Amino acid sequence: MSVLKPLFVITTLVFCCIAHAQTRPADYDEKNLSAPKQENTAEEQDTASEKSGIEIIDIIKRDTTTESALDARLEGDKEALDNVFAITQHRQNYLLPYTYVSSPNALGNEDLTDDNVDNNEAKFQVSAKLPLYLEETGFDGLYFGFTLTSFWQLYNSEVSKPFRETNYEPEVFWQETADYSVLGYKFNTFQVGFNHMSNGQSGIRSRSWNRIFASIVFSDNDDIYYLKTWYRIPEDEKEDPTDPTGDDNPDIQDFYGRMEFGYGRKIGAFKMMALLRNNLDFSDNRGSIQLDLTYPISDRYDLLIQYFNGYGDSLIDYNRSQERIGIGFQLQFL
Repeated sequence: MSVLKPLFVITTLVFCCIAHAQTRPADYDEKNLSAPKQENTAEEQDTASEKSGIEIIDIIKRDTTTESALDARLEGDKEALDNVFAITQHRQNYLLPYTYVSSPNALGNEDLTDDNVDNNEAKFQVSAKLPLYLEETGFDGLYFGFTLTSFWQLYNSEVSKPFRETNYEPEVFWQETADYSVLGYKFNTFQVGFNHMSNGQSGIRSRSWNRIFASIVFSDNDDIYYLKTWYRIPEDEKEDPTDPTGDDNPDIQDFYGRMEFGYGRKIGAFKMMALLRNNLDFSDNRGSIQLDLTYPISDRYDLLIQYFNGYGDSLIDYNRSQERIGIGFQLQFL
């Protein structure tokens, strides 16, 4: 539907223009298009635009009135920035006390083996951002973000319940907000920055990479859309797998992907979010999908059911296809 909507609008405009040209009277007076009348019409349009809060720029509108599914979240971020003692959510913050994963990789912890690694484990994510510099108005500026995601063998008493894998993701980015809408979609935020992702390990367990990324978020009243792509900063090839310098995972983009697309929607009290990643290689296509379904249980917390299928569930599993389902709780995100 999102593809057909713009095509429908453009097609309608074209037919309206043709119809208007064909129905013009033969004795149409070109003097009616004199400069003074154009100025008056422009003034009337400017007045109407000021009253409505919408400035028309072809099909692009400066829009300060249209409601968006992200309005409450962005307003909450602005209020948090006004409080010097508060930090804001960057990505989702959740705890899944129980998940089942189809093929966990034992390499991430020296006490784990293929024989004793447990398919049942807990997963949690903590993510926050802090402003480093803000412009005088709004909340455009430079930010530092940090996301930690851990996979905990909580039910594995055989090896003292170790953490199988933890991923650390610091990033610095510029965030710009926008009050423009295009064909009914409101553009909310644009980000560009530097991202480092690592599992904090060494030797053959080490996984890490650096990226320059750009992302955009836009929405309408019910739906949220997110698009992100990146350029991987190249590293030297390792001469030996245990070498502390060099590329730990030269083929990570072939599995983890080169772009991601997100979609969110409110369905009554439920909220659904989907995140798709893809390597954009149609001859050897790989990627992943993650689906999150939430239901509010208080003003602050949601019940969360999460499903993942594909590559890149964690860095140690970046080249291993996984299927995971879990249940838990998260801080309200939308």
